[in-house]
Amino acid sequence: MMNIRETLRNIDFPILAIQLLLMVTFGLASLAKWTGGGIPESFINQFGETWLNAWPGGLFLPFYTIVVTETAAFLLAAISLFRGEWLKNRETTWLTSSLVLSLFIFVILGYGLRLTGQFGGAANAFFYFGTTLLALWYVDQKKSTRSGHD
Repeated sequence: MMNIRETLRNIDFPILAIQLLLMVTFGLASLAKWTGGGIPESFINQFGETWLNAWPGGLFLPFYTIVVTETAAFLLAAISLFRGEWLKNRETTWLTSSLVLSLFIFVILGYGLRLTGQFGGAANAFFYFGTTLLALWYVDQKKSTRSGHD
């Protein structure tokens, strides 16, 4: 039986931290949107005068695209966590999928912020995109040391 020291050596703590950060970020964001009672007034005020409101159904599609993708990013990270992808000998397929989806989420959010002239928020979305890209790079670099890759 493994002792605690051996167990701790088998954990990839940065991978675990990335999983938890994705789950907190997108889990809380999507939960707030799902339980908020529909499209919030602030979203309508921000995008009501833009071309996004010209879609059939108004802002339904833009809003729920964000909600569904954030939920999916959370679920992919949760699957990654429960599959033990934080162990050093495991593949990180689900985590990689969550990170790639996150990149597109930040593109969507950044576009919306730029569209409505919220340049500070758009800069933050660019920062989030960049740090997600770094996390994806880290995960990709670790693939070569995991089982099944030579």
